Amino acid sequence: MRSALFLISLAIASLGFAQAPSQKISLAEALRLAHQNSPVLAGSTSDAEAANSASKVAKARLMPVISANGFATTGNNPGVMSSSPMVEPPAWMLIPAGGFLDGNLSLMLPIFAPRLRGMASAASWQARAAAGDLAEARGDLDLQVTEAYSRVLLARQMVLAEGAKVAATKELVRTSQALFEAGKGIEASVLRTQAELSRAQRALTSAQNDEEKAGLDLQATMGADFAIPLDPSDDLKNVNPLSDLPTYRLRAHSARGMVLAAHARQEAASADARAANGQHAPSLYGVVMSDATNSPGMGGITAGLTLSFSIFDGGRINAEVSQAKSMKSKADSSLRLAELTVEKEVRQAWLDVQTARANAASAEASVKAAQSAYDVTALRVTAGKSILVEQLDALESLVRAKADLAQATFDHVIAVARLTRASGAQL
Repeated sequence: MRSALFLISLAIASLGFAQAPSQKISLAEALRLAHQNSPVLAGSTSDAEAANSASKVAKARLMPVISANGFATTGNNPGVMSSSPMVEPPAWMLIPAGGFLDGNLSLMLPIFAPRLRGMASAASWQARAAAGDLAEARGDLDLQVTEAYSRVLLARQMVLAEGAKVAATKELVRTSQALFEAGKGIEASVLRTQAELSRAQRALTSAQNDEEKAGLDLQATMGADFAIPLDPSDDLKNVNPLSDLPTYRLRAHSARGMVLAAHARQEAASADARAANGQHAPSLYGVVMSDATNSPGMGGITAGLTLSFSIFDGGRINAEVSQAKSMKSKADSSLRLAELTVEKEVRQAWLDVQTARANAASAEASVKAAQSAYDVTALRVTAGKSILVEQLDALESLVRAKADLAQATFDHVIAVARLTRASGAQL
């Protein structure tokens, strides 16, 4: 009994899942949801946030730091104690013999610290590089969503074309059957149209399967819930570029995330080189300490300057400077590579747009010609001046022309999207 109830419940649940209403969604909404849900974009966002936090840490080293310290000791031997580890600035206290209590405030301010300034500048540029990487990831995601969304619309057009063929073939089956029964046709014509109908129905089933799969690809790209089917509400139609080639090229070199990130890393490498070279210069800090103790004559305020510089380091600083210069050269090459890459992508995308536009116009003309040919052939068959096979061939040509037009329109839409993506503009 329990097994039967379980199976009934499972069947009801499965029926409810199968009948889950679809959610109509525009391309703009699909892009917005993808930005919210994509795990790939979430990772890039985390990297940008981490780089921004690292920049704040580096800049904080240039600011004054204050620590509060307390010492409570007892013993018969004087000594020196330090404040707790990881507290900046550290405090050192000369401890007298006997019971001793001390409350301390220490302040340290970097006055001249070229290495710290170089490190802060490098971290700031690295944060900008991460922002450029994030912009590049968003652009990639937008293009992927646009392609997946448009592919659903393309599959839908293929379903419509195959559905129209099924409807037309059914009508041919009906008319050929009627002619045969009236003694005006032959059985071979009936069998031929029935075979053609069977083939058309199989093609329609395959097209519907392709549409379902395209919908799943769209949901996966968006990071959406598979339990709610998506129903793209936009139409697959040609769009024209908003600008000319020079404008797209100029924008690509000034706004593309890849170029911005490479430029920022070049600046970061320069700052790293300055930071490494800054170790040759002295570091000057201001220090102020205030103590309140139970030992007479030991409390009060102390202020001073500390000056430090390296005399001998075994060649470590020179090696770090050489390493930083090498990384700067690598960053220069990476920037040049990024500029060449976006230049190539924009030019190739522009060529693809021109080709896709011409193909779309040609495909549209082919549909008009195929439709006219089919209409004429259908009239001739009805008048008994052409055979049924010619009408079936004309129908096949018409369906193929419509499919070619849908594919050409899709190619044009994607070519424009890739041109927009290559320039760094928002889709």
